Amino acid sequence: MTAMKLLVSISILVTGFTCAWFYLRRPVIRPTRATHPFAGERPWRRVGAAICLLLSVMFVVGIYAVDIPDRPVPYAIYWIIMLGLVVWLFALAVRDVMYTRKLIQRWRRDIAEETDDAHRRSAGAAENKNP
Repeated sequence: MTAMKLLVSISILVTGFTCAWFYLRRPVIRPTRATHPFAGERPWRRVGAAICLLLSVMFVVGIYAVDIPDRPVPYAIYWIIMLGLVVWLFALAVRDVMYTRKLIQRWRRDIAEETDDAHRRSAGAAENKNP
C-alpha cells in the first residue's frame, strides 16, 4: 500500500509540474504587438500555474496527512478547498480559451483585410496598365 501511495504521489507531482509548465509556456499564436499591443499579456497564466503547483502538492499532502477517521471536519474542509481551487483553475482555463479564440478571430480578420487590400491594389494596378 505504501509503494502505491508513493507511486501515485510521484505521478501527481509530475502531472502538476507538467501542467504548470504548459500553462507558463508561450502561446502558439503570436500576433504582432503593433497590431495587438496586449496580445502576449496573459497574467492569469501565472496564477493558473501557481494553482496547478499548489493543487499537486496539496493532493500529495492530502493523501498522507489528512485522514477521515481521525479528523472528519478538517478532512471535509481540506477537500472543499481543493475542489474550490480546481474550479478556479477551470475558470482560468476557460478564460484563456476564450481569449485565444478572440485573438484568432482578430488575426483572421486582419489577414482578410490585408488580402482584400492587396487584391484591390493589384486590380487597380491592372486597370491602370490596360486602359
